[in-house]
Amino acid sequence: MRFRFHGMTLAVEGDPRAVAAAAELLGALPPDASPGVPDLRIVFRPSPPFPRPAGPRRFYHGILDCHADGDDLVLWDGHSIARVVAGGALIEVHVADESMRDGYLFAHVFLLISLVTALRWRGLFHLHAGALVAPDGRGILVAGSAGAGKSSLTLALLEAGSYYLGDDAVFLSARGGDVAALALPRPFHVAPRTAEAFPRVGALLSDLLPTGEKRRLDPRLAWPGRERVSMSQPSLLLLPHVSGEATTVVEPLSSAEGMGALIESSTFVVVDGLPGGPEHLDVLRRVADGVRAWRVESGLDLLERPGETAERLLRSAGIPRW
Repeated sequence: MRFRFHGMTLAVEGDPRAVAAAAELLGALPPDASPGVPDLRIVFRPSPPFPRPAGPRRFYHGILDCHADGDDLVLWDGHSIARVVAGGALIEVHVADESMRDGYLFAHVFLLISLVTALRWRGLFHLHAGALVAPDGRGILVAGSAGAGKSSLTLALLEAGSYYLGDDAVFLSARGGDVAALALPRPFHVAPRTAEAFPRVGALLSDLLPTGEKRRLDPRLAWPGRERVSMSQPSLLLLPHVSGEATTVVEPLSSAEGMGALIESSTFVVVDGLPGGPEHLDVLRRVADGVRAWRVESGLDLLERPGETAERLLRSAGIPRW
């Protein structure tokens, strides 16, 4: 399989079980039929379990332990290893049967983090945030920890007429000189309470995710024609928090507070020994300097009248009614 990803060709090959799992993560990307050498190859090879890598540790993330091996980085989930070759042109994954017992976890943790690591060599930096474009063209990032209400706020902004890149992951880049946010297209993950607030969306939910109680939502069905593959320098950074109060309120934050939130939502920005560390911090600083950051204390009205509440929120943040 070959995919197109923001000017790059990603090729996935090898062990059919792992290739099928990769399609779970990458299947929403446009296919690529070009005959040339891919920019990034992900090669899966069946293998017996591997012991823990011996090189110096670079990070520990959930089930993954990352070690250096010369200039390469080796990720280990307790059974399989992914060697991310220096330069970011090859990820060689030695796949043990034990890792394939949960294909969803394999795709959305092991493979995703391997890809995130490789793309750092290419100046693409992962941000755990929703990303939207307001009807007037200004870019919006919605960042926060799990349970902060990112998905509810993102869906409310969509109901108010915004366009979307994604609900929880985006890549930041300054490859062309200006900061841009690049989409990683994949289904939204919607919790039951959020689905209740958006009955039209709830009717389009598909299967239950293997972890937790969320269900998949294909945003192309819910908001046809509103997908966007990228956006230029974001204008707003929204940091939601579920208040439990009746009314949603917003309050401005400083650039330093916005920078702190971006760092908290960024993968590996403070890890020593990974490629692109200074560049990653510079991209976040440029985003923080270019946005107006707001804390959003999400009230019950966001679930009761999501579109209306999102419009009021955007007016409060300086985006007039369109």
